[in-house]
Amino acid sequence: MNIDYDKLMFTLKKHAWGPVGSVFFHVLGLVLLIQFSVGVSTEKAPEVEVTMMETKAEVLEKVEEVVKQELEKPPEQEVVSDRPTDATVSTMEVPSDAPGSGLGNSDGAGIGSGDPSLAAGFEIAMAKSPLVMRGLYAQRTAGGRKGALSAFGGSGRGEDAVMRALRWLKEKQDADGSWVKADGNPGPAMAGLALLCFLAHGETPASPEFGATVEKAMKYIVSKQNAKGSFSGNPYEHGICTYAIAEGFGLTKIMALKEAMEKGIQVVIDGQQTGGGYNYNYEKKERWDLSVAGWQFQAMKAAKMAGSSNPRLEDAIASGIKFLRNTAHQPTKGFGYASPSSSPSMTGAGTLCLQLLGKPDCPEVRSGLKWMEETKSPVFDVTWAKEDATPAPAADKGKAAPKAGAKNPVYAWYYITQAKFQKGESDWKEWNPKFTTALIRNQIVEGKLGHWEGGDHGAKVYTTALCTLMLEVYYRYLPTFKHVEVAAPAAAVKSDDVVVDVK
Repeated sequence: MNIDYDKLMFTLKKHAWGPVGSVFFHVLGLVLLIQFSVGVSTEKAPEVEVTMMETKAEVLEKVEEVVKQELEKPPEQEVVSDRPTDATVSTMEVPSDAPGSGLGNSDGAGIGSGDPSLAAGFEIAMAKSPLVMRGLYAQRTAGGRKGALSAFGGSGRGEDAVMRALRWLKEKQDADGSWVKADGNPGPAMAGLALLCFLAHGETPASPEFGATVEKAMKYIVSKQNAKGSFSGNPYEHGICTYAIAEGFGLTKIMALKEAMEKGIQVVIDGQQTGGGYNYNYEKKERWDLSVAGWQFQAMKAAKMAGSSNPRLEDAIASGIKFLRNTAHQPTKGFGYASPSSSPSMTGAGTLCLQLLGKPDCPEVRSGLKWMEETKSPVFDVTWAKEDATPAPAADKGKAAPKAGAKNPVYAWYYITQAKFQKGESDWKEWNPKFTTALIRNQIVEGKLGHWEGGDHGAKVYTTALCTLMLEVYYRYLPTFKHVEVAAPAAAVKSDDVVVDVK
């Protein structure tokens, strides 16, 4: 039989190629699929890990992408014991305690000229961000507040007054997030003071009762920041807003707040005088003003504790300390407003700022505390003056009649309260019952709401905010007699926790 091998091979190739090729390509496809799957798993592993991890500073730097992922996660809150410990809180947390209304010498520049790019990114970032209730803010949980009140002489009546005030502020907030209608004073400043009250109580945009109020206040303040970073041409307002936003970022890690904080603190640093002080409108003239300076120092400290990356911040703080010790202080006495002559309000302010800036036992602080203890002034009596629309004629009593609309020195009381709390011991034991009794008894109560009127520099919101912040003093930060040192700013940026070394 003659076989045509060429024809046979052609036929075999023709008929065998189909199944062989099919098997070959199926195997090849399977191999590629396996490799592709392994590659996807390898690439996706970090992404899954990031999603499941607690929010850390290095993850937060990815801003938009990570924030979007975090929106779908429920807020998390650290559980703390009922009593605060030295390792969970820090005296380096800065309070708010300067006047925010009737502040004068402001041209209003910057108000209403918010940076659209900040507002645009805020909608995404204002999600129910994971709460940072550790480190500096551990005492602002329900358990932390309870423990601090017990440890430092607070009371249930005082907390009831705080809750009534917070509910009043919530009720009186305007739709845009401000309190202009209720107060009639500068919008950004009053929003900053009110926001600080909620933050001090541990309230954030994720809070069930006050979350919407906090969120609207944050958005309103950020919307008032212009492209140059200024919230207002008035340094009081700018300092208050920068402080509130810095603390808001420290508590929530909302990245839109960080951007606003960094721009705001740059304005504060640029406005500092050569001698370390501040003046109206951030003028670099010879005149200095401790009342203006107090808010700038507090804003700087708040930004530091929130993890600001500004390379000039430490030097600005050091310069502020020198100003307080060498310029604003009157030797062996207290502190002055625009000259080294002592006054109750400025002695409280200067003493407090040095305590919080890390000099709680320096000679100037000891001198200020002694001056407040020994000076005879009605301010230290903490007597709440009631408004009297129909005062008796002066001739009837042989002395001048009280003026209608009596003003109470809540500005001075707030600073003095902070300074004495920081000192503790007999200073605090003597002052604590006096100021709490005056505030609690004179709150205007309307059911579950309550507020204060008759403050010395502003209207209802101003007075209510300062009184509320006074009654929250117990759990905002530890007094200096339980003082802890805070690690360098870089450490705070790398973690939600702040590393501390107990003295």
